[in-house]
Amino acid sequence: MKKLTLLLSVLLSATSLMSAEYEVKSPDGKLSAKVADGAILKFSVSADGKKMLEDCAISMSTDKGELGSNAVVKSSKQTSNVGYIDTVYGMRNRVSDNFNQLELDFGKYTLFVRAYDDAVAYRFATRFDGEMIVKNELLDLSSIKADDKVIAHASKTMKTSFERLFLRIPASDLKKYDNASLPFLLEKEGMKVAIVESAWLDYPGMRIAWQKGDSNIKAKFAKTPKKLGFKGLDEKAYFVEKGGMYLVKETQDYIAKTKGSRAFPWRAFIVARNDIELADNDTVFRLAEPQKFADTSWIKIGTSVWDWWVNWNTENVDIPLSFNLDMCKYYIDFAAENNIPFVTFDAGWHVGRDHFTTKNNKEFLINYVKPENFINGKPRVDIPEAVRYANSKGVKVIIWIFSRVVFDYPEQALDLFKSWGVYGLKIDFNDRDDQWMINHFENITRLAAERKMVIDWHGCPAPAGFQRTYPNAVNFEGVYGGEVNKWSKAITPSHNVDLVFTRMLLGSMDYTSGGMRNKTIGNWTKSNDFPNVQGTRAHMLSHYVLFNEPLKMISDMPSEYRKVPEQLKFMAEVPTSWDETKALDGKMGEYVVIARRKGDVWYVGGMCDWGGKKFKLDLSKFLPKGKFKAEIFQDGMNSNKIATDCKRIVKEVSSKDVLDIEMKKGGGFAIKLVPVNNWIW
Repeated sequence: MKKLTLLLSVLLSATSLMSAEYEVKSPDGKLSAKVADGAILKFSVSADGKKMLEDCAISMSTDKGELGSNAVVKSSKQTSNVGYIDTVYGMRNRVSDNFNQLELDFGKYTLFVRAYDDAVAYRFATRFDGEMIVKNELLDLSSIKADDKVIAHASKTMKTSFERLFLRIPASDLKKYDNASLPFLLEKEGMKVAIVESAWLDYPGMRIAWQKGDSNIKAKFAKTPKKLGFKGLDEKAYFVEKGGMYLVKETQDYIAKTKGSRAFPWRAFIVARNDIELADNDTVFRLAEPQKFADTSWIKIGTSVWDWWVNWNTENVDIPLSFNLDMCKYYIDFAAENNIPFVTFDAGWHVGRDHFTTKNNKEFLINYVKPENFINGKPRVDIPEAVRYANSKGVKVIIWIFSRVVFDYPEQALDLFKSWGVYGLKIDFNDRDDQWMINHFENITRLAAERKMVIDWHGCPAPAGFQRTYPNAVNFEGVYGGEVNKWSKAITPSHNVDLVFTRMLLGSMDYTSGGMRNKTIGNWTKSNDFPNVQGTRAHMLSHYVLFNEPLKMISDMPSEYRKVPEQLKFMAEVPTSWDETKALDGKMGEYVVIARRKGDVWYVGGMCDWGGKKFKLDLSKFLPKGKFKAEIFQDGMNSNKIATDCKRIVKEVSSKDVLDIEMKKGGGFAIKLVPVNNWIW
């Protein structure tokens, strides 16, 4: 009798863990997300009947229990949504939000699964009293095999500025790195799957890793800090960073301590049948949390002159070439004369830069990184006077600070800078995405919004939907961008093309374009004072159409731009937010062509790698009927030898026309199309 009872018990237990499968399909029926319950939740993604990811275990380990383990669905329901989300700024003024949603109830928690026509996503939501501790979260990408091709933003450590190249490697090579930050791309069945996240609040950012001892690639998260500190001053390498930035000295044994009743970040999987579909994708924005404040009328964006990249150098001036008030006014005058709405004053305004070399005395370095010297009301450069002068010219001012300043003195610092009339802050050296840092981003951005100030976050991860929630966070750097040209030749034309398909999936960036010492392949040389950039002048001009940067830098010497007034006018006046976008053609790492509209004016940008590209631009793909004046900047005949060779053409066109454009090696083009009746040049 005892044996029979035991057998029945085992059978009942086994039956309770037998999995049931639930599926939700995209509105067009081509994408599918499946969830199987049982011993552990399994998540699968299919496209056009082909398996992209299969039986990926998902769960959350918490002090309230193992969410996703021994999981039995208590009830399920499907809903559909058809609608739009209006944007404050971005690549279009309205984002479609059409999806089918599966809701699986497990009692104290729910799994939400959404299917769009271009992506699927899931998130956990819990209903526990009080606080909860999340020990870890599992996304086991077991269907990715060692020889599968991936594209990874890989890093050797968890501490990172999130500025790396996107590597094309077999999945097994991830073992050589500690992790890869998002997006993480997988090539499968002739398509690409991009793993991203959204609704990134009170929780660490997700990384991807193949850790020692693991048989599969899995998600990885930073532990919650327990103690912060410094490495101290080091005159031999990166001394300012080490003194000015908090480092994690000790961690908890969990990744988050948070509310017990909440929704967690979305884990999303974008499916692209062709590369160009990645160049125009709104998945992260759609999934983000809605705006936290209603009035956004005060948020202004646009182009900005920037002083740091060329170390305050310029030609034909009768003022010292250093960071001083006269130089600030010179930059402000240049901005005002050229309809550039912003000027960004970078590092050193608080104590100066006269002794800023790697052989500095420690006293200067200590003063440089000390947060109190940013808020003592005695800036070495008279920022209040610079702001007063800028405002009199219709120019807004952004100033740079260490992140530590507002970590230690959040309201005091913001109140002081606001009293000076500063419009926004460029907050640098964060270099983490643990829960404390994510909360720091939210806290400071919220406090800034209360004071009607914008933030340009630097040395930080990509935003992962944060800019929908807090649109005053206009830029998140999180990119291996133009500043790197000062010390490295890593920023190639191919890398620039990659960014449109990869980094921009997560939202806006701060690439810092505008370099005018353009170089052909093999001719880049290192220069801190007069940086060079790889690729042609037309390639650089295309950045102003292609890159998503609401606050877009114009980084070179004002005197360089004055030599080419038509190019300067184009860069200065290009919109940094758009009403409509059409991604026309492209291949990751090789070339990309995109058309964008603001009002009734269309812009087209194209760029390519060192291989060059001949392209037929069919204007019927985006232009409405009627005649347009086209201002075209394209590579000159000799751009393969002289990268600054850039040809400007103005002519009348219509949607019936097809333009033959040759992009030279590392080349590009930028076009402005204005209805003939509105032509004012």
